Amino acid sequence: MLNGSSLGGEAFSKRATGQCFGTFGELLQGMLPNNRNFLVTLPVNIETVVDFEVNDASRVSASILSRTKACRAVDKYLRLNDFPPGGKLHFKSVFPVGKGLASSSADMVAAIRAAARAYLHEVLPSEVECILRNIEPTDGVMYDGVVSFYHRDVELDERLGDAPHLSIIGACRPGKCDTIKFNQAQHQVSARLRGEYQELLEAMKIAFRSNDLKEICVISTRSCELSQTFNPMPHLNTMHSLMIETGALGLIAAHSGTYLGLLYDMNDPEQANKSTYAQMKLQAQRINSQHFRTV
Repeated sequence: MLNGSSLGGEAFSKRATGQCFGTFGELLQGMLPNNRNFLVTLPVNIETVVDFEVNDASRVSASILSRTKACRAVDKYLRLNDFPPGGKLHFKSVFPVGKGLASSSADMVAAIRAAARAYLHEVLPSEVECILRNIEPTDGVMYDGVVSFYHRDVELDERLGDAPHLSIIGACRPGKCDTIKFNQAQHQVSARLRGEYQELLEAMKIAFRSNDLKEICVISTRSCELSQTFNPMPHLNTMHSLMIETGALGLIAAHSGTYLGLLYDMNDPEQANKSTYAQMKLQAQRINSQHFRTV
């Protein structure tokens, strides 16, 4: 990375890198009595890594043509900060879209971070929120650790703490889920259910304050069960049976995606054996699976 150059009096680098982790679905997602939609993130070891290369073009382009939202986000960042409009995003590491892993959000956050660093700046999560708010509903992946987040409003609710030490065996159904269409749909959520989501969110915050891993996973399992009304998963019964059989702490869902996950305590000495056995059972049923861990 070449530092010390200037462009219109502004110091910049020729090229800089930004990163952002994805999230395995959500520990909890729903609607509150005030009709605000929220989620609780779970950052895992999948990452978008992108370079931003400064050039004299009139707009931002990308090495992957489909990453148009990342280009829009960087265009907006450059305009807001009165930086020159040209640049190219080079995507060095990406993960699957339409699966509920926050790939689109991670692309945009990593791209903005790369552009900021190219101009020798660091961008705050609150600044990223403002940029993304008019692009699409966004997971809270611009924040480190676990957060409760109003994803349709692109606004932080509360930082809950570091990600718990969890190993996740994710089972993926075929196809993709269009997050934008899912969030535009008018899902009917009863007053009783909105009240339950409020109770679950408060319980989740208490569980994080007390480092109660079992309770966190119990709440995640309940949210997974409730989500089936809006995004049914064909592997739910199989995953529930494996949860009991292998002693998993709970289930987690990509509420607007295609993944279900089994949650295991990484500090459990039998965790590796349990995870391997679960994947073997899923493979026997020809269910695609992947191993994740929290970061």
